[in-house]
Amino acid sequence: AALLQQHCCEHVIATDISEPSLEKAERLIRYIVLSDRVSFRCGDGLTVLKPNECDAIAMLGMGGTLMAELLSASPEINARLVLQPMRAQADIREYLYLHNYRITDDRVVIDHGRLYQVFSAEATKERQPWPEGFPKGFFDVGFQSFVEKDPNLCELCRFQIEQHNRQMKHAVGTAGERILGERIAALQQIIDALSEVQA
Repeated sequence: AALLQQHCCEHVIATDISEPSLEKAERLIRYIVLSDRVSFRCGDGLTVLKPNECDAIAMLGMGGTLMAELLSASPEINARLVLQPMRAQADIREYLYLHNYRITDDRVVIDHGRLYQVFSAEATKERQPWPEGFPKGFFDVGFQSFVEKDPNLCELCRFQIEQHNRQMKHAVGTAGERILGERIAALQQIIDALSEVQA
C-alpha cells in the first residue's frame, strides 16, 4: 500500500502462505481504492511468481533463515531484493554472499526505539569483495553498512554485544561460550574500526 501510495511502483503482487493474512491485505487495498494495481496470490514464498515477473521483491518481517530458504527454492527469480529480516540476519546475509548477490544498500534503521537491518541486493556473476577492516566471515551485521559508515551501526553492535553478554551467563563452560566470545570480539572490532575513522 505504501509503495503504491508514494508512487514507487506501478503494480504490486502481494503473496502470503496465510490466506487470512492475504485477505486482510486485500481489505486494506480495497479501502484505499487501489485494487486495480494489486494482484493477490496465496502460496509458499516466491513459488507463486513466474520467472522474471518482478523487477523487485520485498521480503519483510520474517527470519533470515526463512528468507534464504525461499530464495533457494526459487533460483529462477532474478530481481532486486529488499530485505528486512527480524532475526537470523546472519543466515540471509551469508546466503547472499555465497550465492553472488551484491549488497547495494545497507542501513540500520531506528523505529520506535528498535533497531532494524534493512538492505537491498542484486544477483551478480562474481562474489562481492570483502571489505578491509571488517571481521572475515562475520554476517551478523552488514559489511556494506560498515563500508558506508552507517551512523547507527555502532549502536546496533553495542546492542548485540549486550545481548551476547546476557547469554554468556548461561553459556559458561559450553561450546556456546566460545561462539559468543567470537561474536563479541567481531562486534567490538567493528566499533573500534568505525571509532578510529570518526576520531
